[in-house]
Amino acid sequence: MIGPQQVQDAKRALGVKLAGRRNALGVTQADLAARVHSTRSTVAGVERGHQVVDRVFWQRCDGLLGSGGELLAGYDEYRRLKRRHDEERIEAGQRARWGEVERVVPPPRGDGSTVAGQESAADAQAACRVATSGGLTAWPADRPDGWSPPGMGYAPGAVDPVLALHWTEMLRLLAVSHNMFGSRQVYDVVCRESAVIRRYRHEAIEDVKSRLLAVEARWAEFGSWTADNLGDATAATHWLDQALGLARKAGDKRLAAYVLMRQAQQAADRLDGVQAAALAATAETLVSLTDRDRALCLIRQAQGHALRGDGTRSLAAINAAHRLIDRAADVGADDADTIGRHCTLAYLRAYEGYCLLRLGQVDAAARTLEEVLSGWPADYRQDEALTRAWLALTHVAAGQLAEAGAEGSRALALTAATSSARAMRTLNQVYARLPGRTASVEVAGFRSAFSLVASTVRL
Repeated sequence: MIGPQQVQDAKRALGVKLAGRRNALGVTQADLAARVHSTRSTVAGVERGHQVVDRVFWQRCDGLLGSGGELLAGYDEYRRLKRRHDEERIEAGQRARWGEVERVVPPPRGDGSTVAGQESAADAQAACRVATSGGLTAWPADRPDGWSPPGMGYAPGAVDPVLALHWTEMLRLLAVSHNMFGSRQVYDVVCRESAVIRRYRHEAIEDVKSRLLAVEARWAEFGSWTADNLGDATAATHWLDQALGLARKAGDKRLAAYVLMRQAQQAADRLDGVQAAALAATAETLVSLTDRDRALCLIRQAQGHALRGDGTRSLAAINAAHRLIDRAADVGADDADTIGRHCTLAYLRAYEGYCLLRLGQVDAAARTLEEVLSGWPADYRQDEALTRAWLALTHVAAGQLAEAGAEGSRALALTAATSSARAMRTLNQVYARLPGRTASVEVAGFRSAFSLVASTVRL
């Protein structure tokens, strides 16, 4: 097994490499921090081996210090070691809690992170196989011969408690697939599995019932996210209402707060800044949250304030979220209670660019979005589509029509591949604001492609 000291030694060695490269070029910690959009204390912490931060930071340092990929490769190797350590630790905890159990799905990521373009693709393909095969637990709803599925006998309470773990891990796999390929491939299995979980929950008793209640609430929240990205606002609202009720019934205040944050996100998508800020503020104060989950609440507040034109409060919320994300990166593996593991520095920077755009700070928005897209993690293609759509809209606002057309086309390709209705709505704004008659090849190409996708692709 990989011991914690091995992980700490690898983190310290990575920091020594950064310090050595920086000192060799005569760059101060403060100068480096300013140029990679971080803080001097963060750079110092990294060099001392106290923190690691995320891949975007190392990618920027690698390019700025001319390391030829050495720093980035060192970071990726550290993450592989850390992930193996976390998986071993999680498996040991599962054995202590559940006993020796034959796995029905691959183990979850220990820290929620992946190395871009590597193991995450295999996980996503596995999730797609689960989805397209009808799931591992999609038993027939009614069998005339009295047959009952594994783990569920005739008597109430005869439900295997390991099923709660199975569905939790299956949901993580589906989330990987959703991030890469979109909602279309997973929404049906979410609906089907949720119904199965509900049947098992009704049959279970005591502690197993409570566990399945919390699991069902997580699936309902995920159902709302898939519906949102398919453009079905009614279904998304229904799923979130269901998730909130289940979370409260299960006594899961952290999930209830997360659902309120998601309702704030829906309000922001409707351009209702007042409700978005209010719901997000309620979510942040409902219960003590992990750093990433609290950062998500602050991002939603920032969106709400930006929609209302309050730049001071919007950027204050963004800055507070930056501090939380930095601290989460310092710790390494996310707390087991963290729901919003997708809330990375890249995610935060994308929404920072969005808020700047809403506040009319077009140049700052363009710089922010271009920087974050230069190192965007390959696993989050739906979010990349939306971020590129925001950048295209920023170019329109700046009067850079050719750049808007080119970026819009890149966003459109991802949007069609991932069936992202949220990105498509933003691209519709780009389409409406670009001239129909133009000499720009980029604008004409985007408008033609958008018309085709809008008329033929079901989003």
